[in-house]
Amino acid sequence: MKDRHWRTPYHFGSLTVWGTSLDSDQRRAGRAAAPRADLGIYLDDRWHGEADALRIRFVDWPKLEAPTAPDRLLTVLDEALGVARDGGQVEIACFGGHGRTGTALAVMDVLTGATAADAVARARHEYCPYAVGSTELELFVEEIERGRAARAVTEARA
Repeated sequence: MKDRHWRTPYHFGSLTVWGTSLDSDQRRAGRAAAPRADLGIYLDDRWHGEADALRIRFVDWPKLEAPTAPDRLLTVLDEALGVARDGGQVEIACFGGHGRTGTALAVMDVLTGATAADAVARARHEYCPYAVGSTELELFVEEIERGRAARAVTEARA
């Protein structure tokens, strides 16, 4: 059985974000005593009624597929980066804490300047070997990197 994550820290640059799975015995056992995140991004509908962050954001994202609303995801990840940069605690969670959560962590890494390949490798090495758990998710991270590069070119020309 794959490991389940309970606020597993993921570091990129000077920022730290928690990765969590709903299906975690540690989460169920320690939930009442655990500190609440300042911002929680929940990538699975089963978190409704379970999420305990001070500010809660949900993103519709099918398991092992690209998100159905990528602009919404990028908006909330940008918000998360702001919270983390301001010293707040961010939690990103799906059901198992691997595919969608790992992908969101890799995307945040790309948004802060990493290449998609480096971000996926870092997520798998430092967070979870099952992170970004499908080819479609890997391609999504690459798509975010291409979009970041295209925005930079457009801004440079303006």
